[in-house]
Amino acid sequence: MFYIKEQRNIIGMLFPDADKYNQMLESIGNFAEKEILPDAKKVDHEGIFPDFKELVKHGVMAIPFPEEYNGSGLPYPVYIAALEMLAKACANTALQVSVQGMVCEGIRLFGNERQRKEFLKERGLVGGRGLAAYALTEPCCGSDARSIKTNARLSGDTYILNGYKILITNPGEADIILVFANTDKGLSSFIVERGTPGFEITRNMPKLGLRGLGLSGIRIKDCRIARENLLGEDGEGFEYAKQMLNIGRMTLAALAVGIAQAAYEKSLMYSKERKAFGNNISSFQLIQEKLANMATEINAARLLTYYTAHLKDKGKDIASEAAQAKLFASEMALRVCDDAIQIYGGYGYIDERDIHRHWRDARFLTIGEGTSEILRGLIAHISLRQT
Repeated sequence: MFYIKEQRNIIGMLFPDADKYNQMLESIGNFAEKEILPDAKKVDHEGIFPDFKELVKHGVMAIPFPEEYNGSGLPYPVYIAALEMLAKACANTALQVSVQGMVCEGIRLFGNERQRKEFLKERGLVGGRGLAAYALTEPCCGSDARSIKTNARLSGDTYILNGYKILITNPGEADIILVFANTDKGLSSFIVERGTPGFEITRNMPKLGLRGLGLSGIRIKDCRIARENLLGEDGEGFEYAKQMLNIGRMTLAALAVGIAQAAYEKSLMYSKERKAFGNNISSFQLIQEKLANMATEINAARLLTYYTAHLKDKGKDIASEAAQAKLFASEMALRVCDDAIQIYGGYGYIDERDIHRHWRDARFLTIGEGTSEILRGLIAHISLRQT
């Protein structure tokens, strides 16, 4: 069963009426196991963009957004549970949902009502009928967002954008891309539609993991964007980016838990099947130690992540908690996946058993949406500021 008791227990602890959420999550888990998991290895090996048609029908992307924008209006921990199961089945699928949720939340929080209705509802970003990408990183800077070089000059009712973005997840498949550029007032964010003249997706870059999603550059040359596609206030893009990244970090933490859970469950089963020196290796104390550490760390990361989602629902500032969840969960996933390869031994190093895919996918999570080093600095800064 994909919707495991640990998830069910947390949802039950958070919500008195948990039964209705549990039934829905069990249905999503069954769908992930039967429809997404069987293609996950192929998606990775052949670099195939995941098919989101059936996922859209199950309403996963719509879970945390208001009903007025075709969302389901459900609590964030429910969304996190769904993301965890998607990542357990296929990290590529889950990552696109994570990016989608981050962009949609940005438009919901900072867009005007016309932008919310047009892009979240009419263009179908909330439900997943339309796809989104997030373009902040540049060759000169990733973590240092204040130093980006892409610029936007206002000419009448049009902004003219010039610059270059790099390491952007899936802009080639996205219907809209949220692009950050500097105006006279500072960093600002713009909703750019695919196919806009002067906006060119450059080569797809081969990478270690998450091979089903493109990682591309974007060349922006005299790209004209209507003033009405400025998201929120001119010059407020840095604050918007920070708040959107809080969402991204929380959802990446859920991905880390799901990836680690997949590696752990495979290791558990393999240890009971593999024999050495006349016994199943599950009887060896050193293997049991690895399995015990895996289970403990996964559950600790899960609790921290769902707690952050609960705080988000309560309207709390989650900057520190989101950073903690992402930091701990991403590094936990690497440890768990590394131990999984070790438990499999030589078989863990080859493609046939499909175990090192999880380590390759998890490796991204300590970098994307804020490196572990940046997050440690942020957590310390917030803690020091509060004392």
